[in-house]
Amino acid sequence: MTRSLLLVAAALVAGGDLVAQAVPDSSQAARVSTAYRRTPTLRVDPFRHVMIPHWGLVVSGGALGANNTLNIKDVRALIFLGDRDSLLIGDIVNTFGLVPVGQGVRGEAEGEGGVHIGGPFGRHVSFGISAQGRGYGAFLVDDRAVALLRDGNAAQQQFFVGDTKGSVLAAAEFGAHGVIRVGPIGTIDGAELSIGFGGRYIRPLFYARARSLIEDSRVLLTGDTIAANVRVESLHTEDIEFGRGTGIAADFLVRLEWPTNGFSLEAMVANLGKVTMDGLRRDTLSFNVNTTDLQEVSDSLEVLEFFEVQALVNDVKVTLPRIVRFSASGWANAILQLDVSATMPVSGEFDTPLAVDVGTTWRFLRQVPLRAGLVLGGRQGFGFTGGLGLETRNFFVVLAGGSLGGLFGNATGVAGRLELGFFF
Repeated sequence: MTRSLLLVAAALVAGGDLVAQAVPDSSQAARVSTAYRRTPTLRVDPFRHVMIPHWGLVVSGGALGANNTLNIKDVRALIFLGDRDSLLIGDIVNTFGLVPVGQGVRGEAEGEGGVHIGGPFGRHVSFGISAQGRGYGAFLVDDRAVALLRDGNAAQQQFFVGDTKGSVLAAAEFGAHGVIRVGPIGTIDGAELSIGFGGRYIRPLFYARARSLIEDSRVLLTGDTIAANVRVESLHTEDIEFGRGTGIAADFLVRLEWPTNGFSLEAMVANLGKVTMDGLRRDTLSFNVNTTDLQEVSDSLEVLEFFEVQALVNDVKVTLPRIVRFSASGWANAILQLDVSATMPVSGEFDTPLAVDVGTTWRFLRQVPLRAGLVLGGRQGFGFTGGLGLETRNFFVVLAGGSLGGLFGNATGVAGRLELGFFF
């Protein structure tokens, strides 16, 4: 009887081990280095370098810009005409015919460049500091305003300025980020948990914002009457200066990896904070006319100009564009890895749409990764990304680019990133 009980107990223990180790320790996925599992992205990623499990110095820079109307061919044509003094007002008006109905003219851009130094303290903790410059920009010309030039006044006679706006922010940043690694959890093949946190001290260098002051700013065009009531505010720094204000931003990350199975999930919330700025100049532009005389309209346009309302405005708070990103990665061996990430849309001054990035990394040679992928969502439709790298024991180089909304001349947006790192 005792022997039978011992046999049953041994079977249960062995069975439990078999369930926990459904994927053998010799799996190819488990042999992929931790340095390769979190691949670089063309988008802003505060935890990119602190997640690399080596001490080193990294110099990196990248930028991304896109719009929903003009592709590279269109821009080249306008530049060509402008260089030859052949660009007519009619050519500019015709470009508004390219604006998608109901969307208006939209664009967004972001860029960064700086240095990072850091690395692991043992197996479970990594820490790094960084100094960089970063910039954001976004604009919207409301579709109700675009309709005046795109559709004419045959279908409608009133045109509203609507939610037309634009903002640009450039700042210097000094940050510190850390990662705590726990695991494997439960069994030798369990998940490995990484928790990242950090913050950045921000000193704004330049800021500009323009928006409509009157909610129902409008232009009326009828057969015998022209009326307009438009008022726009401009708030901006008069020059680039380091002491404009201060700000703090916080970044957080949670990542789960199953190395033996070759799978990971990640959630990141970053850029949570505000910048407070002083010494901004506030100007307004007003255009108010109601007449049947075209000459009066022409005279009003000739004297139309911004005029200063208040010399300086202080304590202006600018909310940074937050980053909310969910990612998943899978790898079966050291040759191929698939990454999918979704960056949630942002509303506010720096409006950006939902973006889904699908990327593949191919390592036919371990030291030379090749990358190719697609960009979905956004306002441009499909985009294409590609890149290559060189990774050795002493240094690494990453070069990547993207053609958004089409390939090459048909692209309505571009992206690029360069990284150069040295391991100690």
